[in-house]
Amino acid sequence: MTVMHAGVEMLAALADTVSIPIANVVEWDTTPRLPDYGFGDSQAPEQNPIQRFLNYAQGVIVVLGVLGILYSAGKMVVGRLGRSEVAAEGVGGVVWTIMGVSLMLVAIPVATTIAGV
Repeated sequence: MTVMHAGVEMLAALADTVSIPIANVVEWDTTPRLPDYGFGDSQAPEQNPIQRFLNYAQGVIVVLGVLGILYSAGKMVVGRLGRSEVAAEGVGGVVWTIMGVSLMLVAIPVATTIAGV
């Protein structure tokens, strides 16, 4: 028996020894679920439908904000090629996008507080 073969057998025995106690302790839940992100069970059917709608609305707002920033960045790139007025519009678009997204994201908690949802 070579030294390398003995080392491989020793590692295999060590792996079996370590994995047996872990396999007996950990129980895996194999049902597919969306990530929770710390806001409670997102898959629970008893969740308030208005709150679920507002959660989806926040996600849509963030996606629209990213698209707005990318659109404005594209205008700045085109303006860099010799059309300075397009670049200026791109910079203005970044400001409007950031302010619009900020207002929309602040409006959701304000609306839920006022409505008591």
